[in-house]
Formats: sequence, C-alpha cells, structure tokens
Amino acid sequence: MKKGFLALPVIIILISLLSACGGREDFKEVYRRQGIQALDEGNVKGAIESFTAALNESRGVIKDVDYDINYYLGYSYYLNGEYDKAIEVFDAIVGLRPKETDAYYYRAKAKLMAGDRTGAEQDFLKVTSADPKNYDVYIDIYFCMCDAGYTADAKAYLQATLENAKSMSDYDKGRMCYYLGDYSNARVYLEKGKDMSDPDTILMLGKTYEAISDYSYAASLYNQYLTDKGNNAAVYNQLGVCRMKMEDYPAALSAFESGLNLQDAEWDQELMYNEAVTYEYMLDFATARDKMKEYLNKYPKDDAAAREYEFLLTR
Repeated sequence: MKKGFLALPVIIILISLLSACGGREDFKEVYRRQGIQALDEGNVKGAIESFTAALNESRGVIKDVDYDINYYLGYSYYLNGEYDKAIEVFDAIVGLRPKETDAYYYRAKAKLMAGDRTGAEQDFLKVTSADPKNYDVYIDIYFCMCDAGYTADAKAYLQATLENAKSMSDYDKGRMCYYLGDYSNARVYLEKGKDMSDPDTILMLGKTYEAISDYSYAASLYNQYLTDKGNNAAVYNQLGVCRMKMEDYPAALSAFESGLNLQDAEWDQELMYNEAVTYEYMLDFATARDKMKEYLNKYPKDDAAAREYEFLLTR
C-alpha cells in the first residue's frame, strides 16, 4: 500500500482531474485522494466513506487501482476497529490475487485483533513462506502479536525464529536478541555485524547500549555516523533521546532541531514532540507550551500530547 498524503483542497484536485481526462475514472481518483487525505488527518470514518465511494465508481470493472483502494479501505476498517469488515476486504483481494502476501499480512493483523489466532497464524505462515529469509517480516509479526496482547507468545515466536533459522546475519540475530531483551547477546551480534554506513544498524546498536545504560557510547555511535555519513533525521532523533537520558538538555535540543531542519516527514512528528518536551525539562515552560501547541495544530489526534499541553498551561 503506497502512501502519498495530499494537502491540496479537494476542489482543486477535482478541477485538475476532470479537465485532464473526464469520466468516472476521474471521480474514482478524487474519492481515493479524499480518502488518503482523511486518513492523514485521522478521520478514519471519512476515509472509509471516500474509499467506498471510489470503489463504487468501478461499476464491476476491476483495475489495478481498485486493489490499491481496497488495501486502503481494509486498513481503514482495521484502524476503526471493524476487524470483520477488514477481513472481508482482504478476503476479496486474496480471492482474486492469491499470491498477494501483503493482503495475507493485513488480514492476519485483523484476525489477531478479532481473536482468531489460528487463522492469523495460517496467514502469517503464507507470508513468511513466500520469503523465508526476510527477517523484517518475522519482527513485524512479533509486533503484531504484541499489539494484540499476545506478548508471551510473541516472544516465543521470535525466540523460535532465532533458534531455527539456518542462515541469519549478525545484524538480524542482534536485533532479535534486542527485542527479546537479551541485550548482552544483542550487543555481541550487532558489534560483529556493525556497518557504520547503515543508519538502521547504528540505531539498533546504539539503542542496545542505551538499554544497558551506556549512554555515552551510544551517543558516540550516533555522532560518528553523522560525522562520517551526513545528516539523518532518525539518527538525530535517537541522539537527542540519548542526550536527554544523560540530562544534557541543550545537546538534546540541538539534535532534535537538526533533525527537524531536514524536514523528513517520517520523523517530523516524533522530533517535534521531543523538542517540546526538552524545553519542558529545561524549565522553559513558555517555549514548551508554544512548541506543544504548534505540535497539536499539526497532529491534533495525539491525546498524550494534549494532556501534556494541559499540564503546561498550569506551569
């Protein structure tokens, strides 16, 4: 499922699309983009309405874009807690495209939340069987199980994956050990497989050292990456978190601001929140209030941030 959240007013989209082509395909795309925008704004029910309207424009003629819209619709039902409806959507996708592993994956997530453990396991097995050495998928499944409340089973699943794998990189072994809470072995494996050119490796190794409270060495890893390889929003964010744990708040603030300057949409939300909290730790409550208000204007659905802002109003 591709993400491409749109900020343009719907009327502009409508005019531009209709003038370009004309016909029902134009309305389908308008509704599709409306749905994506609604998801971006946290309006899940509005997204469901728009994606449903988009599919109604197909009039029984199924094209590639209809599969894309169905993925969005199924995911929207999932977010709205309508797991049975989400399952029905993904049922339809795999019925027509039985090799669509993404559909099995999302259907398994919905089945887990609906309490169908057996069905979820069967779908997850289809996903891992299609690419058995893609250990990102096993870790994603681990988090799916945790999100559904099966934490003990999730750890057992990841432990079995680690023990039964015939060939696995030191990096993959290290991050599995990290998620299992085995930080000693995680550090050993990640040091063996350390690649200073890869931000994912550095982040995982740094977080492992943070987990054993060696914040100084973790920060040195992040700084070394930034010096050698240049700017990276994810690394700046983790460096800031690390500096906060060391109670070096000015350095933490500098890291978060450097990350925000990169305007990386994937990390902007977390960086903005951390920046506001850093000002709070520095006892600069006026700036913290302003930053948290700015954050909430952009991300109004964050209840935890809203509560934090209410607290800051009392300071």
